[in-house]
Amino acid sequence: MQNTFPSLNSLKLNPYRPTLICDADQVIFDFMYDFQNFLKIKKLFFNWKSYALTSNILKNDNSSLNEEEIKELINNFFKKFTLKMTVIRGSIKTLNKISKYFNIVVLSNIPFEYYDLRLNALNNNNLNFPFFANKGEKGTASSHIFNFNKNQTWFIDDSPFQVSSVIKKEPNIKTILFIENTKLAKLIKNKNNCDFYSTSWLKNEKILLNQFLKYD
Repeated sequence: MQNTFPSLNSLKLNPYRPTLICDADQVIFDFMYDFQNFLKIKKLFFNWKSYALTSNILKNDNSSLNEEEIKELINNFFKKFTLKMTVIRGSIKTLNKISKYFNIVVLSNIPFEYYDLRLNALNNNNLNFPFFANKGEKGTASSHIFNFNKNQTWFIDDSPFQVSSVIKKEPNIKTILFIENTKLAKLIKNKNNCDFYSTSWLKNEKILLNQFLKYD
């Protein structure tokens, strides 16, 4: 697989378990919380006009950063913050509980050069799961993971674009659009283009473990 690091061919799954493909930024790690603090240091701010970073990162004079400036800014952020990013409430406890029933694969669009930093951050937070850095849409990589054993497969991400890419590539994968950040949630125009919409890890747990455990 050209779009992941390392190659997904190295992935090993328990063939008797379902699989959860889990995003990292804004699903496990609170990207926006730490990124906003980083922007303040740089005398920049996020204007919450849309879900994209492009056009939303502004200088004090309200002019926006261009794509090259944003790319450099994101790289600097990951270089300095990846190892110390805040975690989303409930993510660590819930993922470890889910891992008793599921294979868990972390699939994150972090630049490949920061793979080791992200892997260390996951391990430091007791999230010792297979991790792959991805480039671009996640539908291709998710389809590849699904085809490892054709078992029940789930995908959870905060990006409607990524959820759509998975649905288009492999409709047999069940999807959860998970947006814990209330400001980001207000920017979502269509919350129905997924199998489930969630705003908390408690709800994610109930969705995923309903087939194994009894919930009220």
